[in-house]
Amino acid sequence: MEIYRVFGVLLLFLSTPYVFADSHSHYFFMTVTNDPTPDFPSYYTTRAIDDVTLYWYDSVNEIVECRVPWFKSTSATLLDESISEYKHQNYLQRFLQAVLFLRKETEGYHVLQVIEGCTAYENGTTETVASYHYDGNPFISFNMTTAKWIADSANAQYFAERWNKNTTVAEEIRNLLLNSCIPHIQELLLLGNCTFNRREQPVVRVTQHPITNGSSRLSCRAYGHYPKDIAMMWYRNGQKIAAEVMDRVTVPLPDLVYLTSLSLTITPLAGDSYTCEVSHSSRASPFLHDWKLSDDPPHHPSAPSNGAVIASCLAVILLLGIIVFGSVSLGKSRRQSDRLTNP
Repeated sequence: MEIYRVFGVLLLFLSTPYVFADSHSHYFFMTVTNDPTPDFPSYYTTRAIDDVTLYWYDSVNEIVECRVPWFKSTSATLLDESISEYKHQNYLQRFLQAVLFLRKETEGYHVLQVIEGCTAYENGTTETVASYHYDGNPFISFNMTTAKWIADSANAQYFAERWNKNTTVAEEIRNLLLNSCIPHIQELLLLGNCTFNRREQPVVRVTQHPITNGSSRLSCRAYGHYPKDIAMMWYRNGQKIAAEVMDRVTVPLPDLVYLTSLSLTITPLAGDSYTCEVSHSSRASPFLHDWKLSDDPPHHPSAPSNGAVIASCLAVILLLGIIVFGSVSLGKSRRQSDRLTNP
């Protein structure tokens, strides 16, 4: 039984130590469901380095689709990769059926998700993972120290005991995670110089939004920066504000850059001044943006509030949900109509 994806596509053994200026990750993400609807994939997988998707594969098209032009294999063609993904698809579909049988779940929608890969940190340490989740809950995972599978759910004990009987395969899994995954990061970073070595300066905006009882939400946003790592800090009258009272979030944008927001709730007093400091590798020196109390706080349409952003996202998600639901319903209606007209 196949129990692990072999990192054999871009294997590159390097004679020099692995030195990373920043932390980097390399993961496969796989999802398989028992959804009988043929209009949507019951299985798909993505391969990513950091937040960049390298390729996509699904059970509808059954071919690997590159998502970045510089991704290539040193030892296999896209056809080879498609065949490998197809085999892994069949394995995970069979595994999900085995889990459903063991749990005696014959009805309902269920999903199995797998993550495999590694992270290399700038201090030279690494972290590897190979784990399965069932319906959003931990199911079974691989322990690198003992080279054994650990059941994270009572129903997974059967699979853990069965897989652990083959100690040779378990050792191969550990060796692959330790000796293949990290070299792949180095190779992919070299291939993707155009993406990973670029520096995009952020555009900084500060907004104030009244809340209640004289309080306001003060937000400093850095738009369009790359790489993701960015340092942001708020000062009040020249004194650093404790990080514990601030909210920070970083989200990826479609054009492979990031948006980072640092917000805090204040009660403005006359004479108070606030300064947002932003430091990023794309700039030689920190960027400072000052804000002072005004009777008529400025509004920046290009920098919507967190609430407005969330509301807009929810509206888009709702619209997509309506479209998808309508498509599924239409597809089912057509199939039912075909069966009635073509017995």
